Amino acid sequence: MDTEFERLIKVNVQGRVFVTCQSRRITDLNIIGHYVEILEQAIHALMTEESTPSDFHRIMEEQLVWLEGELDKTGQQASVPAAASAPNASTESAETKPPAEAVESENEPKKKPTGYVPEAKTMPERLKDKRSIMEHLLDNDCITLKLVTPNQAKKFKHGLLGKEPEKAEEELVANLRNVLHDQVRKFIRKNNGGPWASATLQHEVRMDITRTRTLRSLVTLARGLLEEREEWLVKTKSSLTGRFFGGRVKMNK
Repeated sequence: MDTEFERLIKVNVQGRVFVTCQSRRITDLNIIGHYVEILEQAIHALMTEESTPSDFHRIMEEQLVWLEGELDKTGQQASVPAAASAPNASTESAETKPPAEAVESENEPKKKPTGYVPEAKTMPERLKDKRSIMEHLLDNDCITLKLVTPNQAKKFKHGLLGKEPEKAEEELVANLRNVLHDQVRKFIRKNNGGPWASATLQHEVRMDITRTRTLRSLVTLARGLLEEREEWLVKTKSSLTGRFFGGRVKMNK
């Protein structure tokens, strides 16, 4: 993409994100700037050198739909505590007369305030926390278990930007489930079933993989299957180490 096209993207993203946030009474420039950065990174990740301005505007509209949904959802969550804190007319009369316990407590020494006020996380910080968990698993467990290569992990992390964390995790887990299915299937074929010699056990393994819905549960399952494989190799004194889960894996016990 040439310099003019880059400038077009930057100006449009800044303007559209600003208008979208303003329409929902969000004026904090830090929050607006954070969303500008998220959308810019997501759009660049989805575009290629051959992309045209029409491709950019289509991708831009898709990202704005995500942004509007995210802002609306966060706004609804923020309104719940405010509604809960509103005084209830039916309880006002009861509040005018303090309970006996409250009267007795007046004679007790009052505790000094600690001065500590819990810091409420902003909307961008909450999104970042959700993504950081998946990024940590990709950079560590998934690479260790040979579910991804370092380059694939980097690509998957980049794909998390600009997406709702739940939706991004769903797509990521679908990809890695296929990888685990393929690795288990190859090992079973090469080793007459290995620790899953019966058709019933093989079916259970396939169903266990299919049922995983989160990246953490998929990593936990992969580790469990790996341990079963290691135990089988020790019992059979086989020399097949290195044929499962993309190669030899060092277990952290």
